[in-house]
Amino acid sequence: MSRLPPGFFPARSVTAALLTLTLGAGSALAVASAPRTPLEPGLVTPGLPQAGPRTLPLTGGQMAAPSGLLPSGMLADVTPTTSLLATVSGLRDLIRAGTLKPDAAARDALGALGLKLRDAPTLGPQVSTQAQSDLLAALTPAQEQSLRAYLRAREVRVQGLLTRARIATPDGPVSPARQVLNLLTPGGAAVVSALVREPGLNPYRADGVNREVLRALLALLDR
Repeated sequence: MSRLPPGFFPARSVTAALLTLTLGAGSALAVASAPRTPLEPGLVTPGLPQAGPRTLPLTGGQMAAPSGLLPSGMLADVTPTTSLLATVSGLRDLIRAGTLKPDAAARDALGALGLKLRDAPTLGPQVSTQAQSDLLAALTPAQEQSLRAYLRAREVRVQGLLTRARIATPDGPVSPARQVLNLLTPGGAAVVSALVREPGLNPYRADGVNREVLRALLALLDR
């Protein structure tokens, strides 16, 4: 069995621990990490490229890639979908926590979009980007700002955890961009790897974690 370089930890155990800390907190995390100010400029991670409001998308509805980790190649093909998955998950968290309260019209619009995502045979970059734009358009500006801030706080938390753990496999260190994407995507590395293999995959049909996230969001919207 190959030995890892000194100071590195097995990817599987560290990734599982980080996923538990960052993505498993549900509504408690929504309350804890929802900023009191729109974009929490004071949240910084020493040693990593930092991003303020300009890292968030200004047009088209698509959330930005993780700060300082602009994807290329295959990751660029899957980032619109992983961003959509994270956004739907964040919306579920905030509505469940009572932090975000869409009105009846917004609930109808979001519910219709959720059903389209559930039933779509494929997603891919263009479909995911449009779906995210439609989702954000159903929110008020203040609600959109709250959702973006929540997702940014989650990203900062993941980056902060990764500064305290160097992750490697027997074949060498894991790509930082890939590791952050794994931790920010509901379903983790398995979903990202499936999307890399098949960028048009619809995780709401193929993956249990995201299917459950969407089911929970639709149930909240139907109340």
